[in-house]
Amino acid sequence: MTLELADSKQRKILESLIDLNQWEWSNVPVLNSVIGRHVYFCIATELLIYPQHESARSLKRIFNHPEYTDRAIRLKLREMEKAGLIRTFHSEADKRVRFLAPTAEFMQIVAQHTKHLQRLLGKEFMILEK
Repeated sequence: MTLELADSKQRKILESLIDLNQWEWSNVPVLNSVIGRHVYFCIATELLIYPQHESARSLKRIFNHPEYTDRAIRLKLREMEKAGLIRTFHSEADKRVRFLAPTAEFMQIVAQHTKHLQRLLGKEFMILEK
């Protein structure tokens, strides 16, 4: 069985995805598991949606996934906190509510991640913003 791609653009896109995956494996260890990818991209999504919002993020979006258990997500959050990527804290108003804040190290990794993808795509494609 052979992989049939419609044209050279598809081949170049696939090569870029493979390269990105290898870069992620080496440079962003949290992405080496499906739970880690989920948590990382949930936090990144929050940063995109609410860029001017205070640094604290609700944990609701992260725990809202039909396939992943709360326990698995909590363990990944603890791992990320120990690695210095996030910090969690309780609300002053209601101690039952916890918030998450990405650290400067997390923000730096996200910036490196996006720069690497842009560099990969820029090797083979001219990227124009619509």
